[in-house]
Amino acid sequence: MDDEERIARGVAQGMARHEAARADARGRQLLGCLLMLALFVGGFVVLVTYGG
Repeated sequence: MDDEERIARGVAQGMARHEAARADARGRQLLGCLLMLALFVGGFVVLVTYGG
């Protein structure tokens, strides 16, 4: 295996790791947004039900 193949393989592995990390971060961000939405909706329901 020559140097060009090793470099190409290393670049491909690095890009794959980077994309996996980005996907993981996006998943965590989505879960955080859903949690905040659920808290807001729950608070709104409590406010409407008992606040009037």
